[in-house]
Amino acid sequence: MSLSQNASLQLAPLFARIVLATIVLPAGYVSLFRTSNFTSQDAARIEAMGTPVKMIENSVDKIKPVALRVETPAAADEDSDKKDDAEKSSAGANNMRNLNHFIIRLDDAKVPQPLIVGWVCAIAELVGGIMLLVGLFTRWFALLLFIGAVFHIWLMTWPEVRGALPWDWNVDKMHLFSSALTAVLMSFSLMFTGPGRFSLDRLIFAKHAAD
Repeated sequence: MSLSQNASLQLAPLFARIVLATIVLPAGYVSLFRTSNFTSQDAARIEAMGTPVKMIENSVDKIKPVALRVETPAAADEDSDKKDDAEKSSAGANNMRNLNHFIIRLDDAKVPQPLIVGWVCAIAELVGGIMLLVGLFTRWFALLLFIGAVFHIWLMTWPEVRGALPWDWNVDKMHLFSSALTAVLMSFSLMFTGPGRFSLDRLIFAKHAAD
């Protein structure tokens, strides 16, 4: 096998993993751990959806035996709601997690369970970026990242750039579109090429396979 063929088979997937990880890791971090201001209407929509923790708690409570369920008095609920409202008003009720922008776009597009889809995409970006760097479960995380990247470029990126022709884009729009398109193409290619030789997938799952 020639040097160029070996490089294309072994180094190209490694470079693709590194490039994709440098895109999705910061995106996942910003979505999950950074906040921004929302309009009152958008904030109300997000609060009406609830949170994944509340969804889990409600699901667990539904399957509990009746004897183990604890009913909260109405007065206590009312006092708790008033306290929460006071805390929100003092802290800025419209300052929310950046991920909620994506969740609102999913809801506008009538995507089923936008809250769950949004959280899955964001966690896949954060965890998937780390997994890509070490090359573990590469094809599966590439599939998740491909789905998330398609949602992002459809709902978040394209609405931002479609108003201007390519020669009217500024540098920020060019970087936004190019990074989103790169994430789609890189994740799609890794689904088929795999992680390459320099990966934990190769070390763990294919250590007895022939080169």
